[in-house]
Amino acid sequence: MRALQRGQHPAVPGHTFVVQGRPLQTLNRVYYDIHALTSAIRACEGNLRTWALCLGTRHHDGHVREACLRELARHDRPWAIPFVVQLLGDYVVEIVLVVLAAVADVDADVAGYVDFARENPGFMATTRRRATSDWDCYYRSRYPLLRDYPAIVALDAIEHMSGVPGKGPKREFGPPSQP
Repeated sequence: MRALQRGQHPAVPGHTFVVQGRPLQTLNRVYYDIHALTSAIRACEGNLRTWALCLGTRHHDGHVREACLRELARHDRPWAIPFVVQLLGDYVVEIVLVVLAAVADVDADVAGYVDFARENPGFMATTRRRATSDWDCYYRSRYPLLRDYPAIVALDAIEHMSGVPGKGPKREFGPPSQP
């Protein structure tokens, strides 16, 4: 993990969340060397590996974010959930689809997502606004209805499960049908 301390650009500070009643600050973007990051992930175990994957979800390269997310989505650490939910505001729909699959997985422990939404309603609203903006700018032709945009589907599912009032209709949740 020490190799990650050296980067050509400083990390960009992100959000502060509440997780189980305690503050957790994330980074917005990191610019670690891809090989150093993947080496650190491979070399670490347990919580340290999960933390390295969390950092990878904030990487400036979308492919790195997606690869780290795919593994991180299988972890059940409450402090990792903000890193997953934060990606619902990512403009890369392929990343958003990975989050949607994790949220829609009936075998997944969704209690962490529910708790996160209840503790961070302002962030959930901000993420919904970001997702709406991404849909409007980049994906309106692919998903003509906002409610079918994968980030909105995932946010609706989390908010429905948590009882946090969302903007979307109550419906069955899962990946949207492709036009």
